[in-house]
Amino acid sequence: MAGPQSVKRARTNTIGDAHINTTAPLREEISQKIQHLDSQTVTDILIQAAQIHPDVMSMVDDTIRVLREKEQNRIINFDHYSSSVWKSINITYLSMRGGAQYDVSFEVAQDVVDTIKSITNQCGPFTNFQTRFNGLSVLRKIGKTIALSSNDTVGHEVQKHFQWDGSLVEGMLEILDSMTADEIREIREDKSSPESLWPKLQELGELANDYCIHPGIEEVLGRLDPDGYEDGEEWDEDEDEENEDEENEDEDDEDEDEEDKDED
Repeated sequence: MAGPQSVKRARTNTIGDAHINTTAPLREEISQKIQHLDSQTVTDILIQAAQIHPDVMSMVDDTIRVLREKEQNRIINFDHYSSSVWKSINITYLSMRGGAQYDVSFEVAQDVVDTIKSITNQCGPFTNFQTRFNGLSVLRKIGKTIALSSNDTVGHEVQKHFQWDGSLVEGMLEILDSMTADEIREIREDKSSPESLWPKLQELGELANDYCIHPGIEEVLGRLDPDGYEDGEEWDEDEDEENEDEENEDEDDEDEDEEDKDED
């Protein structure tokens, strides 16, 4: 006959389960704590978390993919920016006296620069091509407005500002850098009408040279049409040499005429 089985009593838990966190912190609580951190610290923490936990890295990748898909499907129209710049330069301060216009012109110029940067920032490499095309087109319109708006003090001072400020050209180049070779070729080869972007960019290049504004605009044209730009440069140099030779010949003729007069 089997004897009674010995039964061990469970050891009493004297410390309890207080050390075990059975509930995750609430989203609001986490958000409040994160608000105390600067953006760089948040970035550093996220990097460390992604390195340690593959699921965090997966969340980062998924979020980027979703954002890129949204950008690809969204088309932004920037026409209201060019209209706003034109009105600010030509209409808004027209009733002011010359001195007051001069004072406000610096603010207007900075607003134009900020507008250019805002457009450029919305035309990154993951955006829809039409968005980048629209951005480049509107920057071209703003550049032309600056060139042709020098009849009053505000327009004149803004134009002077862009004799040294290269923001417009920098914005155009940044957008072009985000385009593929095929996209750039599409712009260059579209000469179906005078309203096409490429002829209008060439027109802006001529205006920029006439008014000595938008330094570096030739780099924009060269980025779109390297071969044509180089040919144009060579042609200009040859023309300058011919003009210089003609000037020298004219000077020689004048010297001979003066010598003849002295002899007489």
